[in-house]
Amino acid sequence: MPYSPKSPLKKQKSVASFPRTWESRTRQDNTKPPLVPRVRGDDGFGLWAKLNLNTTRPLRQAAFGCLPILFLIACADIRAQETNTPPTLYIIGDSTAAAYSMERYPLFGWAQVLQHYFDASKLRVADRAISGRSSKSFYDAGSWEPVRSSLQPGDYVFIQFGHNDQKKDDPKRYTEPTTTYTEYLKRYVDETRSAGATPILLTPINRNSWETPKKLRDSLGGYPDAVRTLAKSERVPLIDLHKRTARLYRKLGQERTTRLFIYLPPGLYPAYPDGRPDNTHLQERGAYAISGLAIKAIRRQRIPLRRYLKSIHHSWGLKRRLQQKADF
Repeated sequence: MPYSPKSPLKKQKSVASFPRTWESRTRQDNTKPPLVPRVRGDDGFGLWAKLNLNTTRPLRQAAFGCLPILFLIACADIRAQETNTPPTLYIIGDSTAAAYSMERYPLFGWAQVLQHYFDASKLRVADRAISGRSSKSFYDAGSWEPVRSSLQPGDYVFIQFGHNDQKKDDPKRYTEPTTTYTEYLKRYVDETRSAGATPILLTPINRNSWETPKKLRDSLGGYPDAVRTLAKSERVPLIDLHKRTARLYRKLGQERTTRLFIYLPPGLYPAYPDGRPDNTHLQERGAYAISGLAIKAIRRQRIPLRRYLKSIHHSWGLKRRLQQKADF
């Protein structure tokens, strides 16, 4: 019997439905309405119903449709727990970046101290640079293969060569900046990417070489520009330590810059009883100074590695302690 103002039947209130997209119903007869899901109050609790199959079909379909997604999320979480190893930052390069034993103290490579800046629970640093290697000899001698085979998706590789690529009298190491040097660097970039890792190119650091006490001499020729060109063409992140070290050396001046290098008087260190006038390799203080430049570039250029860095307060405190020790 249709409802009308004169009808003896009272108009019943619409039953609140759930979800809200379900159509509200108005009972037009004296039959008892079926129980449907309702919300008690505004707190979202207290669902009750003897569910009608027709009214709950969308809910059941949505619930069963989510099961595959929930299953995949659970599997991914289990896999993450089983392989809960942080990514690795590998460094390949020459003696300026290599790690040395304490028997050769105070000789340090700038990459030897990188782990101090990164949270070891989030990123592991593996310095694979080798003294005396060029971009060519590192690859041809098989030094790259163990690194390449260890790469996992999410890893990073610092690639820095140039000092030994200049040695024209050694065909096993010499490369020409715009041809063979670029070709070998591109191999590292391509093979790193094919493993799912991220390559990062670095220009070689400047030597402690001066034309006058105030004018720095650039002794690396066209190698830094070759790295810059490759980074731009291949869209690889670039940390320009060549420019950054030049800026630092000019700021410090020749005398204070020399304190960063293994320019040692006789009798000061047991490993170097006769002293050592070395303007290429770094002391510990120099390693921290150069690595600090790399860390600053990572922060300012917003390279993804910055997410693994320790707090900026820690880095500044470390820098202050090293500056006091080095007497910059």
